[in-house]
Amino acid sequence: MKTIAVIPAAGSGRRLGTRTKKPFVLLGGKPVISYALKTLNGCKSIDAIIVASERSCIAKVENIAKRFGIDKLIGVVAGGKTRFKSVRNCLKKIGPSFDIVLIHDAARPFVDEDTIERSIAAAKKFGASVVAVRESDTVKLSDGRFFVAKTLDRRKIFRAQTPQVFRYSIAKKAFARAGSASGLTDDASIAERIGTRVRIVEGSYGNIKITTKEDMSFAKGLL
Repeated sequence: MKTIAVIPAAGSGRRLGTRTKKPFVLLGGKPVISYALKTLNGCKSIDAIIVASERSCIAKVENIAKRFGIDKLIGVVAGGKTRFKSVRNCLKKIGPSFDIVLIHDAARPFVDEDTIERSIAAAKKFGASVVAVRESDTVKLSDGRFFVAKTLDRRKIFRAQTPQVFRYSIAKKAFARAGSASGLTDDASIAERIGTRVRIVEGSYGNIKITTKEDMSFAKGLL
């Protein structure tokens, strides 16, 4: 079964407080996106990689791929205004050439090969998987007016990360039926809407997503 990694990389970096687009902000002297690209490129189960970037940054992604020896990159497509649209553009580009689609954030530089391999294996067996970590804090459900409606059982609560992996047939169907996917914040949610059971694969707390200045400071400490 052939697997392709899709990397949505059209983030603006506005919350990071930088004029540089988030995938290209330097972390340890290297563009943030280069870390995920190198890890995915080195995975035996990954056959190809495709990136969704802002149209003006396509050449920049291609240059980074050349610089870091990303020989599994098969294309860089123009991303959309939302993550959903960027991933959908990638799915249209690859078509049914691949059996498994792995989606990973460009801004998660510390994913490891073991997590990638386990998430792919789970998707092959169950149809869909999401990497997630157990919630360690007590979680309160709000009533919408800043009063506690309920205290949730944290033993059943997981924080979703990426990779999120799907059989191509499931991803195609889910994204085709999702409309604008308004309000949905990850790919697993889109698959859940068509009744797909998504298998949880336990990940690492170090697999952070860089969104704010505080995230960047923490990331530097993980290098």
